[in-house]
Amino acid sequence: MERDNKGRTMNNTKNILLKKISAAFIIAFVFTAMLPALGTDIAPGSSAASVTATGKVAYSDVNLRKSASTSSKSVATLKRNTKLTLQREVFTKDGSTSLENRWYYVSTSKKSGYIRADMVKDIVWSKAQGTTTDALNYRTGPSTDFKRLGTADFGTTIGLLLPAKMKGSDLEWYKARVGGKTAYVYAEYVRPGSSAFKKPSAKVLQGKSELARALLTNPTAGGKARVVYTFNKKNCKALFPIEGYRNAIVPQGFTFTGSKYHIVYGMAAGQGVVTYSASGQRLAASKFSFNIGHPNGITWDPITKKCYIFKGNQKRIYTYDPATGKYGKSRTPYSSSGVGYDNATKLIYATSHTGIRAYSADGKFSHKVLFSRCRHGIFHYIQDCGAGEGFIFHGISGANKRKTNYIDIYRASDYAYLGSIKIKIGEIESACVGKDGHLQLLINSPGKTDYIWRTPLNVRELKF
Repeated sequence: MERDNKGRTMNNTKNILLKKISAAFIIAFVFTAMLPALGTDIAPGSSAASVTATGKVAYSDVNLRKSASTSSKSVATLKRNTKLTLQREVFTKDGSTSLENRWYYVSTSKKSGYIRADMVKDIVWSKAQGTTTDALNYRTGPSTDFKRLGTADFGTTIGLLLPAKMKGSDLEWYKARVGGKTAYVYAEYVRPGSSAFKKPSAKVLQGKSELARALLTNPTAGGKARVVYTFNKKNCKALFPIEGYRNAIVPQGFTFTGSKYHIVYGMAAGQGVVTYSASGQRLAASKFSFNIGHPNGITWDPITKKCYIFKGNQKRIYTYDPATGKYGKSRTPYSSSGVGYDNATKLIYATSHTGIRAYSADGKFSHKVLFSRCRHGIFHYIQDCGAGEGFIFHGISGANKRKTNYIDIYRASDYAYLGSIKIKIGEIESACVGKDGHLQLLINSPGKTDYIWRTPLNVRELKF
């Protein structure tokens, strides 16, 4: 049996209608989320990391074409032994693995275009590595119309040879060495790098706090959640209260620019952004007549000087310009929820049903990579996704919200899951890194007043 994607979780919408979801549906949903991993092939959309190979033109006077077809316009005529950089393999006929139905998109010193596979020789394949983020089928070609050769287990290190796809399809695959064979795997479930994660030496660990040591000693590629600590009112400090403005009563996410906090509010008519100083003084509030819908998270992008507001598992997002107070619209290539900009990688990270996605932070949201989230084995709501200092912080709440909350911590450099922290101070809405390097949380509390909290985790201590 093959699946398109894994058991799914719902976005946190804080909509009162969610309280009316039937118990039978919840039970069925939890059961689905806890099913064992089967062979994955595809999910909507994908992207492949930059992996290339080299080769040479096998014959004289070979046409370099505009598209993968012998009837396509020739953009250049190549001499024998012309050096090529292979950027992608393209199949033109479902189910056929013949060289006549395969093309390479290549670049020379002067031109780029398509050349048929049987016109290329002396190929030297990439030696890049990747790790499967689910149990993943491998096939004789880049679509499910090709024969399945086997299934690689979750966390298997494979050799990435070249990105591949079917002509006319947006789905990216990899040509790869897996299971002792050259085969094709869907790129959505492969993260760059091997399954070996960075670990500090025993000497380095000696100088770190107990919490940092717990987070650094057992990195994994997602898998079962591992709780290593608890945040409570004894070890966390309430920095300042936030009470919204006008109809804005429920905070859904926050972001810190280094000098200001931007907090996005949702529920009914109270949708908008309220700005606070670093010391907690309310500075400004956007107009709430603009219907941005129910937000799920917000992040400040210092590259574009705008805030991005993500909704619950949608491609449509909103921009907010703090300088003018104006809103705008934008889109991401995949449905995403909570969002966070990381100053170390200069990427934007967002949660999705299938994992955590990295996007470019230039306003174009080019998809970079998908890596898997840990699994808590419970029905839960996806909260905001914070980031900073090279780490990603993903909040989740259980069905009872204010009673069951966790913050999951990931490292951006190798996509390692480091561990989870239980939260006993209220419903987790969002996370970011403060000026002093400490992780801060936006907590939704009973009543009208909510708080931003400073935790004992100094994120910079996780670096080594």
